[in-house]
Amino acid sequence: MNQKTSINLLTSFIRAPKNENFINGIKMKGILLNGYGESLDLLEYKTELPVPKPIKSQVLIKIHSTSINPLDNVMRKGYASSIVDLKLKLPIILGRECSGEIVEIGDSVWDYEIGDQVWSASPPFSMGSHCEYIIVDESEISLKPKNLTHQQSASIPFASLTAWNAIYNVLPSNKKITTNTKILVNGGNGSVGFFILQLLKRHLNVNQVSTTCNIKHFEKLKKLAQVNETIDYNKLKIIDNDNDNKFDLIFNCYDGGKNQNENEKKCVDALKDGGNLIGFNGPLVKFSDRDGVLSGLPMGMMDQLNSSERIKKQYSKNVHLDYAIFSPSGSTLKQISKLYENNILIPNIDKQFNLNQIKEAYNCFENSNSNGKIIINNKF
Repeated sequence: MNQKTSINLLTSFIRAPKNENFINGIKMKGILLNGYGESLDLLEYKTELPVPKPIKSQVLIKIHSTSINPLDNVMRKGYASSIVDLKLKLPIILGRECSGEIVEIGDSVWDYEIGDQVWSASPPFSMGSHCEYIIVDESEISLKPKNLTHQQSASIPFASLTAWNAIYNVLPSNKKITTNTKILVNGGNGSVGFFILQLLKRHLNVNQVSTTCNIKHFEKLKKLAQVNETIDYNKLKIIDNDNDNKFDLIFNCYDGGKNQNENEKKCVDALKDGGNLIGFNGPLVKFSDRDGVLSGLPMGMMDQLNSSERIKKQYSKNVHLDYAIFSPSGSTLKQISKLYENNILIPNIDKQFNLNQIKEAYNCFENSNSNGKIIINNKF
């Protein structure tokens, strides 16, 4: 994690709304997570929740649409609970992104006004968007793309900011992407992978971009993301040992689950000596959840700093490994919005549910029954 991301997340943590002030006479619907675990019964649909009141630089967004991200699904089972607990106590509201309308603003808001149509993504230590209203700092929003619906817009912010951070902020300064960089996106049909593919091919005009995915998604990624090569992610090896075919850079968007070590090895084997590997499931949260924040975060930081040396010892190969994470940024969302308005990028949504169908939505996500982002809509 680079210095810019660290500062951005620390600032976001300090100003994260505590939801201590509420608007009198107004209630909202929302989904409470009452405990951590596998059971979807821990999610409870409520109809009489208080509506938070914005102060200072905060805005209150009336949420038209939100979504389910992989982070939401693991957070409900306890992932990152050590960090979430620093700011929030159960029950909490999940949901990391939304699209909607500003209905009230704090007295220090200068760049937005009531009625603005905006989109936003917030970190896990802030109350989430699986509800009808949310408070967000104005620095973490932008006007949504004019040519996209709220449903389409709600599918984009969290994954796009994660991908943007990986491409523009994580790579060493001497390894920036050019049109001739040979790149693989491991897991290109997920929300982060799909955005990276589009950004590489449709915006940065990289000549050679490959991706691994399920074979049923081959044609979709060739058509919509314009990738040069699709590879079955079930293959034991991504490519043969011919060094001429190996990659300069791999974005490892596939978690791998229990096969995480095997997945890492496949990526390292597919890289040229001196290549770069960027992952999205770093050690910071893992160590914090295991050992507590005070002990776990320093241990996770040390593990991350030593990751390239570990790769070198483990695989006898000079590969630079780093990790990208989500970083909230309204100014970056503004840039991303222009890419959609200019039709350089396109959204990727599939199934849609109403807020009171949240359990069905998570069940659909869990069973991989969607070929795109799962959207949750509010009906006012």
